[in-house]
Amino acid sequence: MIAYLDTSAFVPLLFAEKGSESSRSLWSNASTVVSTRLLYVEAAAAVARSSREQGLAPDEVNRAVASLAQRWKAVVPIEVGTGLAEAAAEAALRFGLRGYDAVHCAAAALIRGDEVVAASSDRQLLAAWRDLGLATFDPAG
Repeated sequence: MIAYLDTSAFVPLLFAEKGSESSRSLWSNASTVVSTRLLYVEAAAAVARSSREQGLAPDEVNRAVASLAQRWKAVVPIEVGTGLAEAAAEAALRFGLRGYDAVHCAAAALIRGDEVVAASSDRQLLAAWRDLGLATFDPAG
């Protein structure tokens, strides 16, 4: 199985939260994990936000940062170039998606196939993927 993860499916790999167990299972069962390079930035921002808003101890932040760096090495990145940006803009207009969600939508659609499972906890993104004929997985649901 090829797993495409958006940020909401990836961040539970870094912290114990709703969906962590399911995200770990998906990660373990995937032969390949794919996402856009933007996932790395979004996940780092999620670590910083959790540090600020939840008052994480420095060692917790360091573990999350180390986990991000380690897991990112295993991700096959999709670069955001002109073609993907244009497809994402179309997805944003067609499905009413936010910017990064539209990029994730278009990126997963690029690799669609019988072995691909697109993972997110965002209901609108999941619905868009299903409309495009992709198999989906909600780790939090």
